[in-house]
Amino acid sequence: MAVSLREYRARIKSVESTKKITRAMELIAASRIIKAQQRAQAAAPYARELTRAVSAVATFSNVDHP
Repeated sequence: MAVSLREYRARIKSVESTKKITRAMELIAASRIIKAQQRAQAAAPYARELTRAVSAVATFSNVDHP
């Protein structure tokens, strides 16, 4: 089955288009990961202080909890 040059060109164009879309999606995902990591780092001091406060309350309480 002979495939025409037009079909080859259409297939190449389709693959290139898919490649561009995939690359754009990768860039968006990478950007979102970086933003999430930055938010997690920014929240770390709050989480650390909250953990410290809860530990202090638990340490000095006289309640027996199973």
